[in-house]
Amino acid sequence: MSYITSTMSASVTYCVYAKTVGGLTKVVKEITINGGANVINKHFVTPEGVCTQVSDEDLELLQQNKTFQQHMKNGFLKIHKHSGADTKGIEKEDSSAQLTKEKFEKKGRKAPKTGKVE
Repeated sequence: MSYITSTMSASVTYCVYAKTVGGLTKVVKEITINGGANVINKHFVTPEGVCTQVSDEDLELLQQNKTFQQHMKNGFLKIHKHSGADTKGIEKEDSSAQLTKEKFEKKGRKAPKTGKVE
């Protein structure tokens, strides 16, 4: 078993395709890598990364997928061979992460007023 740590805000389903008798392509397997990093949930927890367990067979299929390869290259995914996953060297968030007051200030903009969370 392997583990994939993701810092993407949304889950991503990678598809494996095969040719049919008529020459058309058909989805034969879907592998979903969980997202949800940097997204506030009902507990207001924003983890640095979300971990998904995959079989060795699925990992081989993922490593052949062009979109998965691009996400790895961009630093949003990291493969681990054990469950004690470490997120060093992985991007902290993708472009769909929620905006924070600090992000507005970093861009020189004023953050909108929000209700107080207790």
